[in-house]
Amino acid sequence: MTTSPLVPAAAAAAYGGLPAPSAHTKPELDALIVLLTRAGFRIESVAVGHARYAESRAAAAAFSTAWQARGGQVLATLDWPETSASWLRPARRLTAQRPDAWVVVGALS
Repeated sequence: MTTSPLVPAAAAAAYGGLPAPSAHTKPELDALIVLLTRAGFRIESVAVGHARYAESRAAAAAFSTAWQARGGQVLATLDWPETSASWLRPARRLTAQRPDAWVVVGALS
């Protein structure tokens, strides 16, 4: 596991590894679309970020396809290692085009 050089190895080990990601479900995808399209929200553009696991890539692709099918724009899609020491560069890329919303896909612990 990659960790920050500022976190002692013993401290990082105390938390263990991340759980194995599982595939997204259609109800999860549908719920996300509902959240982003609720009355009163004017979300048209999104930026999508995801971990590098196959499941995360698939979930990000499924969301992007569904979002574009309803007329939405995906301004950026980017990935990062789940256990990165810093997410500053990806965060800047995720927000650079000033999307209306960010969609972030990864493992849950």
